[in-house]
Parts: sequence; structure tokens; C-alpha cells
Amino acid sequence: MKRDGFESIFFTAERRRIFLLYFLLLAGGLWHVLGWFQDLMRLLAGPMLMALALVTLMAMTGPGSSLVWRRRAWIYSLAVVATSHCIEWYGVRSGLIFGSYHYGQILQPQVAGVPLAIGFAWLVMIWSSAAVAQRLLPQKLRRHALAFIMATAVLMVAFDAVMEPAAMKLGYWTWRGGEIPAQNYLAWFALSMAYAALGWRLRLFAEKLPALAGHVYAAQLCYFILVWISR
Repeated sequence: MKRDGFESIFFTAERRRIFLLYFLLLAGGLWHVLGWFQDLMRLLAGPMLMALALVTLMAMTGPGSSLVWRRRAWIYSLAVVATSHCIEWYGVRSGLIFGSYHYGQILQPQVAGVPLAIGFAWLVMIWSSAAVAQRLLPQKLRRHALAFIMATAVLMVAFDAVMEPAAMKLGYWTWRGGEIPAQNYLAWFALSMAYAALGWRLRLFAEKLPALAGHVYAAQLCYFILVWISR
């Protein structure tokens, strides 16, 4: 039987996933504002970040994509998770990449002093930023490599600018002196450019990414804004 009107909004798999995404992240942000379930939120912070990345990746590598594209997407994703974790590991110990900072104990599990969820966070943000760039850029610029790569990197840095104060409030990490250095945003921009360029080279962004990926960007922004304004 054909569903129409109000019902049709909720009866496609993608729309259900998008609805659930906003419901969970907005609920989590509201709980921070109200001070509810804080112990549970701290316990689930790391696993939820990893789950979000995996759900996003699985949505993009479904049956509608070619086998070659799926293989490239999974290899690219594993490379982003592994290399970003190593970069964060070196950055924490040296202070030479992002500035001087250290991770707290909220995000678990950790490998070599860096939360495992951090690599997954880089992954979900590069995919979701690329999806937003596809929708914001005019068609001509969308097909221009440098324009698309720079737009993706700018979206990554814009997200980080909102996330940083909220993440410190959550105890995810702490900057020496309590100030976020400009070096952090420059490093984010450079690394985002590199990851976006690699994805472009592999032709992962040649086809339109699923709407879910773009909504992951927006829903996370809403979550961190709510955390930012919470008590």
C-alpha cells in the first residue's frame, strides 16, 4: 500500500535514520543543559562516537554503491582512522601539531593515551563535511578539485571552532592555559585538506553522498551548541 502525506516522512530507511540521529543527539544535548544522566553520558561518549562513524559509513557503502567504490571507501576510512590516531598521539606528546593539550579520562577506551573514538571522530567529520560541501557549493565549483577540497576543510575547521569549547567543558581534553591556540585550527585545516584531497583523488566524492552524512554534521553541531550553553 502506498504511504503518503505525514506517514511518508518516516517510512523510508534513510528518513528513519535521520530522525533517530537528531532525536538522540538533541536529547543528549538537552540532558547536558538539564544536568540529567551525566554519568551515563560520560560512559557512552566514546562508544557513541565510534558507532556514529560506523553507521554513517555503512549508510554510504550500501547496495546502491558499486563494489569498487565500497572497497575504496572502506580502505580510505581505515586509513583516516589509523593515521589521525597516530597524528593525535604524536600531537599530544610533542605539542608540535595542534598545540599543547592532553586528553582526559572521559573518552574510553584509549590506545597509547589517545581515545580510540578520536580517529572515528575525524572519519565521521571528513565524510559529513564533504557531504555538506556537495550541497552548499554551486555545481561548477563542486566539480573543481581545489574549491571542493578547500570548502570541505573550511567546514571541518568551522565545526572544530564550535566543538572545542564544548569538548573542554565535557572533559574530553584540556588545553594548556585553557586557551585554544590558533595553531590548532591551522593544523585542522591542513589535515582536513590532506584527507579531502585523498578522498577526491580516490573519486569518493564524485557521486552525491547520502543525505544522512550531511545531517550528521548538522546534528553534531546542534549537540555541541547545547553542551556549550549548558550550565
